[in-house]
Amino acid sequence: MNEIALVVVKALGYLAMALALGSVLGLLGLSPLPVAERRVLIRMAPITALLAALMLLAWLALEVVFLAGGAFSAVFDTGLVLLMLQTPLGQTLAIQLGGLAFVAAAVIPGIGLAVGLLGSVLVAAGFGLGGHPGAHGGWLLPTLITLHWLALGFWVGIFIPLYRICGYDMGAAAMLANDFGRKAVIAVAILVAAGGVTLYQLTDGQMVALQSAYSQLFALKLSLFAGVLLLAAMNKWALTPALNRGDSLAPAKMRRSLVIEGLLLASIMAVTAVITTLTGPTG
Repeated sequence: MNEIALVVVKALGYLAMALALGSVLGLLGLSPLPVAERRVLIRMAPITALLAALMLLAWLALEVVFLAGGAFSAVFDTGLVLLMLQTPLGQTLAIQLGGLAFVAAAVIPGIGLAVGLLGSVLVAAGFGLGGHPGAHGGWLLPTLITLHWLALGFWVGIFIPLYRICGYDMGAAAMLANDFGRKAVIAVAILVAAGGVTLYQLTDGQMVALQSAYSQLFALKLSLFAGVLLLAAMNKWALTPALNRGDSLAPAKMRRSLVIEGLLLASIMAVTAVITTLTGPTG
């Protein structure tokens, strides 16, 4: 039961952190963003950061309960909580909680986005410091995973603004889709390269065997990501040109594609939570 709860909390935490990063990176990276959509992302930053922080605290609590042999009263044991915070996982969660506080500060006029960017980097870096990558040692994996999460955050940042704009302004939607399409090439390259090298490093090149639960789950994750890439390609090469032409059906098709793409990414988060909770590169 504790493992199931941990998988759910992790999946929700990953999703909330991706949205929190996306709100900041979308504000910084999407230049033709209408004022109304900038306001939406600015409001999203503290809300999603708070949700992510709550999930991280729940994650910490569940780990403390596990450490105490299943006793839920352990969450009130200051000594056990401090002991958990001294572990690599505890330090990772502390770094990410600090980063989320900075992300929430994106609402501050003037310096907010700069502080939010720092917070985004801290949150992304946290993923490389704990778990399987942290145990692997060295600087390469933490760097790759940080880049991977920043690229993912930028990608996620387009979903809500573009979905909303497609509902009321086809011209603005076309401009935003064109801008994202150009910049997403870099994000996709980072996601694929960082993910591929990370997988090779963690499995010592043995992924192809598909004999372990880890490799099988990672294969599922890659299949889901392939679906995301196919939809992204359709958005760039078919739906964005249709928006440019003023095709009346294009906005609805783009919105439907974004919903499916978002569901696939949420599924990837869920699979990642299962991988990091129930298995590891060695089986």
